[in-house]
Amino acid sequence: MPNIEEQNLTEFLQEVKAKMANITTSENNEINDINEYVLKNSGKFIRSKIIYLYGSEIGVTKYKLIELASAAELIHLSTLIHDDIIDEAELRRDMPTVIKKWGIKKAILYGDFLYTKTFQSLNSFENTAIADVLINCAEDLIEGEFNQLKIKDNFTFSMQEYFDVIEKKTAVLFSGVLKCLGIEAKLSEQQIIDLEQLGLAFGRAFQINDDLNDFKDSKITGKAEYKDLSEGKLTLPMIFLLDSLEEDKQQEVLKTVEDHDFLKLKKTLENSGSFEKARHERQVAINHCIEYTERFIKLEKLNELKIFLNSLLVA
Repeated sequence: MPNIEEQNLTEFLQEVKAKMANITTSENNEINDINEYVLKNSGKFIRSKIIYLYGSEIGVTKYKLIELASAAELIHLSTLIHDDIIDEAELRRDMPTVIKKWGIKKAILYGDFLYTKTFQSLNSFENTAIADVLINCAEDLIEGEFNQLKIKDNFTFSMQEYFDVIEKKTAVLFSGVLKCLGIEAKLSEQQIIDLEQLGLAFGRAFQINDDLNDFKDSKITGKAEYKDLSEGKLTLPMIFLLDSLEEDKQQEVLKTVEDHDFLKLKKTLENSGSFEKARHERQVAINHCIEYTERFIKLEKLNELKIFLNSLLVA
């Protein structure tokens, strides 16, 4: 039987989903059909869990947490729709994508619809500073996608470029929602900065974990094996490998990717220690999450959150 904390979190997530459905209701039946499909398969609601767990501890009301979580999840969903369009992806979480089921034109329109509805909901926020943070997050997410496309087109692979991309594509929304919690709770400027840093560390660990999951069985991770590689995205283990090689050897590895010989590539990555280096970077980011968490969370709850962070960020 779930404990009270788990029950409270489950109830909170149900209320967030209901709020999202309410925000995105349309007079167009086909939009509602797509909407129902997307919301039904909308993932683990990790941003909402972070908002609930940290927001509850620093004294933000449940109503405000639901408001913030629903907006954050809709921004995230909008980016996923557009990511799938850009990548021409057929599956997400082992289900057909919107572009696969309804075609590219309707997928683009639906992604725009989600953004429009999300920004309409932000206009209703009493605290305009929070709305401004989320709008800036949405802008950064789009810039991050442009930066990733530039790297993909030029086939560059510097470590700095990688971390710049994941900060804007992944970490910025985690950082933004935690900043919003600090603003709502009227915390000090330094505390708000600490919450932002916590979000950036979480986002970094989250993305590195996702990179490592690209080489694991989809039945374990829920992500198609070699999805990123097949789409031409260079993940952190790959960047560590390429960074350790001379140019001629780099070209051999890139040819392996081009030929989709991913089993051979996985063996090369294992032998080179690239996976181990990526796991180390992930653990460094998790440790930073825990360090910042200790500044906000009461001692009796701290161990519970440490377990949550490690279980979520090490799949």
